[in-house]
Amino acid sequence: MNRVEQIEDAIVAGSDLHETYREDLHVTIRIAGDFYDFLVKYGESPNGEQIDNMVGTIRSGMDEFYLLAYGCRSLVRDNEAWKFDPHEHWDFPALRERFMRGFEHLADPDVSAAKRLASLFALTHFELVFLARHFPSAIFADRASDSMTVNELRQDINRMLGGKSSWTPDAG
Repeated sequence: MNRVEQIEDAIVAGSDLHETYREDLHVTIRIAGDFYDFLVKYGESPNGEQIDNMVGTIRSGMDEFYLLAYGCRSLVRDNEAWKFDPHEHWDFPALRERFMRGFEHLADPDVSAAKRLASLFALTHFELVFLARHFPSAIFADRASDSMTVNELRQDINRMLGGKSSWTPDAG
């Protein structure tokens, strides 16, 4: 049994999660596992293509993330575990560390199903922060790095378009 199945089975066994949401749970855990593997494999300096692929993976689960969250409201809402500090400022090394630690916590046999679900939603939040940080730079730029500023992105887009793009503030 792989880790996605182990985590999924532990959540289902310890909660009243309706069977309707089982596939949404599976997809959400699988994408969290993919993001974990991405963070392990590429460390703190993935390239633009790797980032773009991961962003696509995260984006592919958007419907499942929301359906699972709505399906788990009663299981998680009354549990203090769902409250977490959002990742409000871009700091990839900190996000990476928090995500990896949180994902490893999902496999802890002493964690309740409600806490696992709450942790899974916190991890999904981190995935969405990553997605938001790299949209649209992972699509438009030759590279999508943490150090890319809005001005660098604008310059890269201008180079790709062969001049000034019409949406830049200084375009006339």
